[in-house]
Amino acid sequence: MITTLPERIATLSPADRARCERLFFVQRVEGQVIIPPAMESWVNASFGAIDRVRHQTIIRVVNRFTLEGTLFNPLRALRPAGAVASDEELQAWITAELNHLNFFAHPLDATSADVFGRIRGRFCISASNIAKYDGWHGLVIFDEPHPLRFNRDQFADYLDVALRWLEMAHRHDPQAIYPMITWNCLPRSGATIAHGHMQMSLAREMHYTRPELWRRAALQYGGVERYFDDLVMTHASLELLIADTPDDQMFVHLTPLRNREVIALLSYSSSSPSLVERLTALIYPTLRTMIDCQGVRAFNVGIALPPLTDATGAWSRMPVIARLADRGPALSVRNDWGAMELFATGCVTVDPFEVATTLRRT
Repeated sequence: MITTLPERIATLSPADRARCERLFFVQRVEGQVIIPPAMESWVNASFGAIDRVRHQTIIRVVNRFTLEGTLFNPLRALRPAGAVASDEELQAWITAELNHLNFFAHPLDATSADVFGRIRGRFCISASNIAKYDGWHGLVIFDEPHPLRFNRDQFADYLDVALRWLEMAHRHDPQAIYPMITWNCLPRSGATIAHGHMQMSLAREMHYTRPELWRRAALQYGGVERYFDDLVMTHASLELLIADTPDDQMFVHLTPLRNREVIALLSYSSSSPSLVERLTALIYPTLRTMIDCQGVRAFNVGIALPPLTDATGAWSRMPVIARLADRGPALSVRNDWGAMELFATGCVTVDPFEVATTLRRT
């Protein structure tokens, strides 16, 4: 359990413990409340036991270099949140959305194209985003409209078209070199259209903030390879690693932005095996397990790639960084992202050790 993280760290070998303590600030605090007698029955019904509420354990973890941090209190998952939509209700909502002004159903006629045209895959087609958040901002529109219905071949094709779009955009604008691939599934995650789609963007002069932050953190730590090796080894020593090959690793994140956040790191070079195959091998089974076994419906995926050209070598040895996270009940009117998350630090309710155990079983 996350609440025993200090004890887990204390039992590590001296080298593993020193590495963990260099990377992470970890603090355990107790929150206390006084419960009026009139509330006791409701507290018992809502939280299972009064003592769990009277004396709450909160774990705070901060990455000392990226300064990403998280406050963990699994008790907060039991807060009143209103009725959660069933899968039948979600399916009815998706069907209604897909039948109502679904521009993506006819992408050639109802979506805009990029100046270089479109890229057609086996199971998808590209488009130009009609309302861009960067100069190069495109879409991969899935042939299968239902955003939760995708198999391994389809997922690989979506990634392949996204990567081909980035290369094509770079050819038309050689100064645009910093690539990002994202997937917002269902409106709870930020999607404005229910029909399944990914997005790609390509920045000039400087990478997007979070990839750049991680690069600078690695340099401050003492070098890119050293930082990411130590990050992986620390998560492995705490039994949060869920995949490990000579080139690629995946782990449940100790300082997640949202619930169930998983990080994949993939080595990046022209001589590396197919990036599509490797991304698919890591992300697809993890995402399907989240959906099929953990009940995830709304989620975010972000894939930050090193620049397409790196004349200065500033990004040498930087891996591809993929992040996956759960956004909670798909039709909930209550947001999972408030002032604390926006302006202070992350607040997470799902125990990362439980997530890792589930993902390793499947």
